[in-house]
Amino acid sequence: MVQSVSPQSIEELQQVLRTSSDTDRPTYVYRQGKPDGLTIDLSKLDKIIEIDAANLVATVGPGVKLGELSGQLAKQGLRFIPADTPFYHSRTVGQLFYEGCSNPSSLKYGYTKHFLMGSEIVLPTGELLKTGGKTVKNVTGYDFTRFFNAPYTDFGITAKFLLKLLPRPETRKAIAVTFAGFEELMAFVKDLKANRILPAYLLWIDPSVQGIYQTGIQGHLALLEFDGIAEEVSEQCRNTTALTTKHGGTISEAAEDCGQTALTWSTLYQPSANYVLTDEYKMAFTRQAEFITAFYELAQSSRIKAGLFGQLAEGKLSIALAAPQPEEAFIQAVIKAVTQAGGISSGKYDRLTGKRGSGVLAELEQKAKAAFDPKQILNR
Repeated sequence: MVQSVSPQSIEELQQVLRTSSDTDRPTYVYRQGKPDGLTIDLSKLDKIIEIDAANLVATVGPGVKLGELSGQLAKQGLRFIPADTPFYHSRTVGQLFYEGCSNPSSLKYGYTKHFLMGSEIVLPTGELLKTGGKTVKNVTGYDFTRFFNAPYTDFGITAKFLLKLLPRPETRKAIAVTFAGFEELMAFVKDLKANRILPAYLLWIDPSVQGIYQTGIQGHLALLEFDGIAEEVSEQCRNTTALTTKHGGTISEAAEDCGQTALTWSTLYQPSANYVLTDEYKMAFTRQAEFITAFYELAQSSRIKAGLFGQLAEGKLSIALAAPQPEEAFIQAVIKAVTQAGGISSGKYDRLTGKRGSGVLAELEQKAKAAFDPKQILNR
């Protein structure tokens, strides 16, 4: 039987890990525990410790929900970019970094990892390690902050995060557009890039995914949000509307803030009976059509109800299936199609299924794991 413990302070978390190390007891966090192991629930480490508006840094515990953080920051005219859309609001800060969640607004603002300034990590031995700090000068040299907080690297448990903040924009507007065919959608996105129209995010959801979630929307759906100075945002929205018309699309929603359609599709990033693997496939924008065509052929020939969604303009694609678990052969065939299109698989699927990576980087990670967790107690 797997037991569970919910530490309420860093000191309690340290003691839990010391005891586990001394007794050689497997200890699990952010993962399904195994028999005779101990699962650590971080939900009570949910304090927003400090919002330092002067330095644009928030210090928070791993159990803080991103939706709660976003709401508290908004009261001070601030935002944490990876939590600034409704898609991740049900996730915690700890989950965001451990699961390697992509920043939905990376098209304009950059990757999630760049919004982590520092951290406090409890090693499996119970020791406390501090990395980074509130200022850039504290993050120079070896980047231990991102080293210890890389996705699925079980070197320790991060008990405190220092997050980079930005002021809230003057204006934000969202647009939801649909296109009958994928070719029209790709031409639209290509035109956006050519005209230097830069949305904060652009999320594509194909008809198959819409069918799995039974939303009733017809065609390929693209959700866009623009933010910044009011005049600039209005101009970009007008230009986007013109390009939508040019490529035969339809605007299904235009509203302030993130829009009801975006809120509805936040379900894609929440646990459900369907299998969803986010940010798994990455490739050049110019090669995406090749992969997507191959994917649909694979799904049809395998008779598997599956679809794609993701950050189309950046080549970051996710997969959704109308089943609780995917067929291994199908996933491997999809990964092969990604490779043939010049892309890569992030390796998240292998992590989730417990497969050990191979290659030089995997060997270095295993050596680091042995150094910081010599008894291999954490997520054994």
